[in-house]
Amino acid sequence: MTTAYFDELAAHLRGRGVPAEEVAATVDDLAAYAAESGADPEEEFGPAAGFAATLAPAAEDAAPESRPDPVAETWVWTADAFRDREYLNRYGEQGWEVERIDHLGRFVSRRDPEHPLRWEYRRESALPAHHDALAERLAPDGWEPCGDWMYFQYFKRPKAVAEGPAGELADAPAAPARRVFFGRRFYVFMVVWALFMVALTVGLLSIGDHEFGLDFVAGLLTGLALVALSVLFTLRRNRRRRR
Repeated sequence: MTTAYFDELAAHLRGRGVPAEEVAATVDDLAAYAAESGADPEEEFGPAAGFAATLAPAAEDAAPESRPDPVAETWVWTADAFRDREYLNRYGEQGWEVERIDHLGRFVSRRDPEHPLRWEYRRESALPAHHDALAERLAPDGWEPCGDWMYFQYFKRPKAVAEGPAGELADAPAAPARRVFFGRRFYVFMVVWALFMVALTVGLLSIGDHEFGLDFVAGLLTGLALVALSVLFTLRRNRRRRR
């Protein structure tokens, strides 16, 4: 089903005059995204024919003043909450516009291959009931919502709002090879959280009658120790890669 969907999408894009190289790159990015998310592509993107029309409208369907643009590059990535704003603005400078945040908390980004704009981002904390009010408050300064995750709400605006023509990117670098950006603070947080859960569980089991014995506690401690070791191993591996 997945392969058939992307084969059909590629055929529709070629039929709409999209160059073969761009078709291959677009379909590869979308297929990688679908594989990572585990989503059914037709449910995620809609019917292949309609999705192709959205990606590459035919010349006769476009308004005279708005001819079809080349298919935009797509890049899906994630970062921990300690450094997400740093990476959002770093890659916003490279022309990546976040369109939404998917159900896994990843930033779904696209970039115009011919006229990329530089983007800037901000993150606010708000309960879902206050999202609309927050968006209205920031709108006069050119900020528009681009996704939310838990109690974080993300906003974007093109730098052309403040910088005019300087907001357009003259030479866009290649799309990053990495898709996951987790830093040291995130891994330390995970270790501390695991240790806290161990202490909390042992404390609860030591109060009053309970159905759990020492075997349960030992198994829990072993499992959390493995989590901690895995995190420490990842930290060490990342440190070696930076050398």
